[in-house]
Amino acid sequence: MSALAVATEQVPLLSLRGVGKRFGGVVAVSDVSLDVTSGELLGVIGPNGAGKSTLLSLISGAQRPTSGQIVLHGVHRVDRLRSFEVARLGVGRAHQVPRPFGRMTVRENVLVATHALRRAAREGHVTELLELCRLRDKGDRPAGTLGLLDLKRLEVGRALALDPELLLLDEVAAGLVGAEVDEITALIRGIHERGTTVILVEHVQALVQALAQRVVVLDWGRTIAEGTAQEIARNPEVIRVYLGTGGADEGARAARPAAQGDPVLQVEDVTVDYGKLRALRSVSLELREGEIVAVLGANGAGKSSLARAIAGVVPTSGGRIVLDGVDATRLPAHRRSRLGIALCHEGRRLFNQLSIGENLELAAAYSGRGQRPELLDRVHSLFPLLRERAGSLTGTLSGGQQQMVAIARALMSEPRVLIFDELSLGLAPAVADEIFAVLEQLRDWGIAMVLIEQNVYRSLAVADRVYVMERGRISFAGSPDELRQHERLEEAYFGTGRGRPADRGRQQEGGADA
Repeated sequence: MSALAVATEQVPLLSLRGVGKRFGGVVAVSDVSLDVTSGELLGVIGPNGAGKSTLLSLISGAQRPTSGQIVLHGVHRVDRLRSFEVARLGVGRAHQVPRPFGRMTVRENVLVATHALRRAAREGHVTELLELCRLRDKGDRPAGTLGLLDLKRLEVGRALALDPELLLLDEVAAGLVGAEVDEITALIRGIHERGTTVILVEHVQALVQALAQRVVVLDWGRTIAEGTAQEIARNPEVIRVYLGTGGADEGARAARPAAQGDPVLQVEDVTVDYGKLRALRSVSLELREGEIVAVLGANGAGKSSLARAIAGVVPTSGGRIVLDGVDATRLPAHRRSRLGIALCHEGRRLFNQLSIGENLELAAAYSGRGQRPELLDRVHSLFPLLRERAGSLTGTLSGGQQQMVAIARALMSEPRVLIFDELSLGLAPAVADEIFAVLEQLRDWGIAMVLIEQNVYRSLAVADRVYVMERGRISFAGSPDELRQHERLEEAYFGTGRGRPADRGRQQEGGADA
């Protein structure tokens, strides 16, 4: 073999050096460096906001990096090219949400994607792709009539249309369950065995465990770990990122008596669909006065969809939501707010150009409670800083202070049920401790709380009961102590459990598929 051939063989298919991406003041990707060799199947995982999809956008040319270099074949500076130029160099991408031309047939959708090929080669290539993706018998159907699994297959088929050497897969298993995940796993394995290099961004960890030869873990845009899937699942830093650390007094939780009385909130077999993607599958839970229920699970498990469904932000496709005996299933969000359901959103969603006081006044007006000085005094007793800085614009506050405003705003509706979606996201540990301390006061006020939180151990320390979600279903329901006694958490977050979910722990009927 010549020296030139040896040198070429040693050049990575893809190289990233010091790659960063900022959106204003937000750092999405920070100083990422990695090499991807030809024929490799690389998994990229990480919690919400880790920068995974942004990284794929940078590699595909959909976005330009703020810093660093992305080089294909040691020659082509991808970071300087437009997306269609990157595609013609041999990079294909399948997105999480398929968006085919709904009125065109399946075959026509793939044919359109092959427009850069010679005409003589296109028809045979399309037939081969439809066969590979198990869509040949559906080639004449309008794409808009396909179910979710077939839409995912079509999305992969379109990404393969230009016969890419590198295939980027962004959450292609999202919304799939059971045998559907097995089907998409087999498809990806078949593509890889044909010699295609694959970068797989995925929340379904069982798929990563089954396919990835190497896994890179991102957190806040940085690479924090690298290794085999098994090594990553045992890595203390990765476990900390996914499950968090303690910070509250677990003994205080153990000493509390169980909540008594009838449920304040009942969620009965609730299903939520986003188009053909099913986010929640017959989810049921209940909540009593003064009780904290933690809802845990990996990214994409359906936790935020559950929060929004309870609050009325997204419609349900089935089931019931009952508050204090009133069926609220068909009520809009503002009507549910006036009944006593409040949602503290992930990302806070404050009016940054308004003052703290104005944000709270708007919340009171929206809830129909009006301006009640005693309610404002109660909120200020929790967060004295909000009284001191009532005239400050919320956009000028720190992350912890903004979270205080978000909680206070939710409390201005005098809720019976308060839902926290990622309460400590982006907060320093000391600030998170301060925020969590407030939950005990809210419990004393009799407010029932649903706690969706990335820091699992902190949640277990304050929760009375726990539900674990996997792929849109409840796979465990019980006490924090019961959850600690087996591997349900690691299975849910890393796909490392042994046996079917139905064989392990106390689970709700119709729990997550294996």
